[in-house]
Amino acid sequence: MIEEQVAAARQQLTGESLRAVRLRVKEMPSWRTLIPSGTDTQLLLESVLLQHIGNSQRSSRFPLGIAEVVPASSRLDIRFEHSDLVRPALEMLPYRERGQRTIHGTPGLWARTVGSSIEIAFARHPAAGVIALTTLDRSDHLEGLLSTYEASLSAQRRVPLWTTAPDALPPEKLRTGGRRRKPQPRTIIDDHSPAVALPSAVLRRIRLWDRLASHAGLKVSATSADHGLDWHIVREVHPGVTLHDDRLAAILSDPVAGPGLVTDGEGHHCDGDRCVMEFTAPADRTSGWRGLLRVETVAASTPVLPVPQRPRNFTALDETAFPSHGSLPHTSPAEHHCSQRTRSSDDNKPTEGRSTQLLAPRLSRSQWELTGMAMKIGAAWALDGCTVLVVTHSFDTDREVRRLYEHDVFGWSIPDRPTFVPSLPWRRGRLVPGGGALFTHTVCGSRADVGALLGQARAHFDWTIFVDCNDTLGMGPYIERSVDSHFIVVDSSGYPESFVTAQARNGVAEHHEVAVTPAASAMAWRQQHLTGIPLDRVPMSGLVLRKSSPSAGSTPSPDFTAQVDAELARFGIPVLSRLPEDPDVALGDSSPTVLDAVDDAARAAYVKACAPIRLALRAAEPCLIPSADPWS
Repeated sequence: MIEEQVAAARQQLTGESLRAVRLRVKEMPSWRTLIPSGTDTQLLLESVLLQHIGNSQRSSRFPLGIAEVVPASSRLDIRFEHSDLVRPALEMLPYRERGQRTIHGTPGLWARTVGSSIEIAFARHPAAGVIALTTLDRSDHLEGLLSTYEASLSAQRRVPLWTTAPDALPPEKLRTGGRRRKPQPRTIIDDHSPAVALPSAVLRRIRLWDRLASHAGLKVSATSADHGLDWHIVREVHPGVTLHDDRLAAILSDPVAGPGLVTDGEGHHCDGDRCVMEFTAPADRTSGWRGLLRVETVAASTPVLPVPQRPRNFTALDETAFPSHGSLPHTSPAEHHCSQRTRSSDDNKPTEGRSTQLLAPRLSRSQWELTGMAMKIGAAWALDGCTVLVVTHSFDTDREVRRLYEHDVFGWSIPDRPTFVPSLPWRRGRLVPGGGALFTHTVCGSRADVGALLGQARAHFDWTIFVDCNDTLGMGPYIERSVDSHFIVVDSSGYPESFVTAQARNGVAEHHEVAVTPAASAMAWRQQHLTGIPLDRVPMSGLVLRKSSPSAGSTPSPDFTAQVDAELARFGIPVLSRLPEDPDVALGDSSPTVLDAVDDAARAAYVKACAPIRLALRAAEPCLIPSADPWS
């Protein structure tokens, strides 16, 4: 079951109990990202926390001593192995030297004990983000740990500043313009703000490290840079083990279960003493991702705990058995499936994939849902064992355009962060069980750039679905030289069997119902629903109809529907399939698909309805279409 695979992929990275993860997976609206990201305040809390607990001197069999994390949008529950590992986390709380005004730690934090946990939040915004610290041993008294730490500061003539409750704080002063204010000293918050998302993504997947081969220890540190904050992870392994591990780069680069980072091939350095890999966020991520992650793998120099040295499987990497038992992982599900594709008998090479374009009538509701529709159809094909790439076009993804958006007109320009170009531009869009895979990519540039990408994708994917709005701002129908076929998706409640007309008689408007033939109904439906599609120039492989709720008394009979379908086929646009009615999905939201949070029967029905589309597009013969541009 796909739910079991999704739950296992998340549980392996967070350490949660499998039973709890199964319940949380059922509540997720989409499986595009299995581990939720936090709000801005929550990300800041987690970034500061990781810096304080990253260099703990206490030994543990878990990475940084963390056995489990439970991520939510505005909360993160962290369960340490024992109470001694919680002590470094308390050093993030603010205090000042007696008689001085300089604040040490993180200003504005508030800490309290709730039951058997310590909760840390910003006092003025306690609900915007919370970190709850607990331990595996229920007998640990964290309330006494917090009071002991407070007493130790008081003994050193230091004043704790985290004890004031939010309701006891004075009202926040309003900042008014026109008055020159005294410059405020730089705090730890200013250092972390540009790059809070990167450490949070690592902390929320902290258990990935001990699933790698021969995990012995982990140390995390941060250094300031012009573009933000760079993070350095020292991964210690048992002596005598190969330092390089492809699975590390694969899981950190996975955008569904992992953080979705990109790696720098030139920055990778391996020798007998260490293996260094550098990662950063993709170029389309801006706020909170201005940092660089440097992972250095070395052999442990001190005796380590007797933990299992064999690697454990990553469900997110399509590993179904332990790698140490002979099941080697594949760095890309698309490459894994490409090797299993049907080979031609002539040169024993994999057959090239097919490329198709998905269109919708201009100014229709389906036009703005094209990406979501392509994801649903692609997910159905992937469940049938195909590798599918959904390509969208957008001018906003161009780096120069984004630079204009990010430029601060009233201040210094934002320094550029390190940018790595991945070897393959597309990224996985869904976790799919079996031999199928679903990838996505947004391309910018001219028709030649789009055509080059579609040509490159043929060697890696069974199917490439190109999506673009059929209007003056996009490629429209003018990409047909790079695709093999075209099909249309239309929202339709059915064909009209009659029309109502109004006639004036004796000063009164009278309504008359006029019955129409199937041929006339097909012609009227074609003129009404297929506006703006070049049916006279580009051959369409067929129609995909999305069921919608019909108006009262407008449901056509099955015989009449079959006759109208035959007439549409005579016009050169046969009906390929009628998709089941979609669940409630926000308009324009391309993240959820009908294959996510639905029951097995609905998912099977959708997969069955999408199968005829693939068969018809496979049978379509590519043809040369004359250009409509007189200057080309």
